[in-house]
Amino acid sequence: MKFGSALATEAKDNEIVSIPGLRGREPREISLKNLASIIQARMEEIIEHVYYEIKNSGYEKKLIGGIVVTGGGANLRHLPQLMEYITGMDVRVGYPNEHLAPGNPEDVISPIFSTGVGLVMQGLDFKDELASKGLTIDDWAQGKEGKKPVVIDDKDEEEVEPLSEAEEVAKEVAKEKSGSSPFSSIMSFGKRLEKWMNEGID
Repeated sequence: MKFGSALATEAKDNEIVSIPGLRGREPREISLKNLASIIQARMEEIIEHVYYEIKNSGYEKKLIGGIVVTGGGANLRHLPQLMEYITGMDVRVGYPNEHLAPGNPEDVISPIFSTGVGLVMQGLDFKDELASKGLTIDDWAQGKEGKKPVVIDDKDEEEVEPLSEAEEVAKEVAKEKSGSSPFSSIMSFGKRLEKWMNEGID
């Protein structure tokens, strides 16, 4: 992280660093530009894989806040610029101090701890959710369900459309047919017919 860069064009060709040898080999000297070229090639592969998964998820056009890079790799210089170039999306480094109280050690505010702090926050939110149900973490681990939330149905009663006069007559006729008198429905229909002739049908 001290000498590396995600963009070879930003590295100086005339600066040399010594890289420790692997498995007992002698250290090698390399220019910062060549070192950055190696790093950039590997980062491009990683970013392309990440971008492929974002597109497959269907959220490419829904990430209004862009991409947030966390972890130790986020400290690599010029990484956000390279990601923006490849994905065409806004990119920023996520620092955990955005969600921490002031006065924390400097080590904790590094992107290295962003995921850890996020998991702790998620755990606290889950603990509060359990507490609202009268449960503890141990209760949840034992499979207890706790009190179920009361669901209040605030839907308004369905409005019943008023029946037309013809429908009311048909309803009354059907009702009266089930009654004891076979002539009551005929009498009722006659009265309705007389009313229609005098006043008209609604």
